[in-house]
Amino acid sequence: MDKRRGGFLTMHIRLLNGRIFQKLLNEEEGVLYRSEQGKILTVLWGSVDGRATSTDIAIKTGLANNTLTSMIEKLIQQGLVSCEHCTKDKRKKYIILTQLGWSQKEIGDRVSKKLADIFYEGFQNEEIKQFEKFQERILDNLVSFDKR
Repeated sequence: MDKRRGGFLTMHIRLLNGRIFQKLLNEEEGVLYRSEQGKILTVLWGSVDGRATSTDIAIKTGLANNTLTSMIEKLIQQGLVSCEHCTKDKRKKYIILTQLGWSQKEIGDRVSKKLADIFYEGFQNEEIKQFEKFQERILDNLVSFDKR
């Protein structure tokens, strides 16, 4: 069996997923961010207090530091996040959601739900669980390899 197809399919799914997410965002009224920026916002929305370090965001999104830095700068310019140095460790910077950033969460949740409905159309719940378990195993393999 040729194992190389899984990586190609994953890449293709990722590209289409991002494109469709942006298309769905464009249909929303009042949206202030792009789909790629949504990765950062999603990490912040999922944190306890709407804050995370740049390192935590990079790990959770898989974004390269140079890409992340420019995206955070743009989010700051848009007023969706602010940046604050850690009082205990000046090397650490916290990225913090503003009120405006929090106000976009409802749009993000709505668009994510629409995309999930498209993504899993025709799948039974058990198939979805099985598929996601396979994805988790692949992710574990890749993370383990990356740590070597």
